[in-house]
Amino acid sequence: MNRIALLGTVLLSVGITISLALLMSFPSMMFGGCTDVGVPEGEGQGVGIIGVEDGNFLYTPDGVNECSTPLPAILTPIGLIIVGAGLVLTPRMTKNETAVPSK
Repeated sequence: MNRIALLGTVLLSVGITISLALLMSFPSMMFGGCTDVGVPEGEGQGVGIIGVEDGNFLYTPDGVNECSTPLPAILTPIGLIIVGAGLVLTPRMTKNETAVPSK
């Protein structure tokens, strides 16, 4: 395995690990915070995305409380996964192109 593919595998693994850690801590997330309105269980309307404000991703886990998470905390694992997958797949694509005989 060459170094580029190894680096891609490491970045891919780190990105997936961070993503799983964020998903396991849902709805409060690791880096954000939520308001606590004090609505009884079952009174909410479900998960919803509110939008982006001041570099924070705003969402509601129960339809009542509002939570925010910094965008870098969400975009970093996505970027790591994309770059890692690209680095892993690039040597394979290059091998396939050189293996095809020219006409």
